[in-house]
Amino acid sequence: MEYINEFHKEWIERTRQSIAFWSKQPVSPEDVKKQQEMLNKQRAIRESKLKS
Repeated sequence: MEYINEFHKEWIERTRQSIAFWSKQPVSPEDVKKQQEMLNKQRAIRESKLKS
């Protein structure tokens, strides 16, 4: 992969390390449900601000 600059190279590497770390973490159905509820609330807040 060709990088734009050194910052881009470091950012991509950090992202890859993060993905590798989190892909090893088991996620329970309860955690998934809590995360989805939080994301839905954030979306609702964002959309209500856009309408105002």
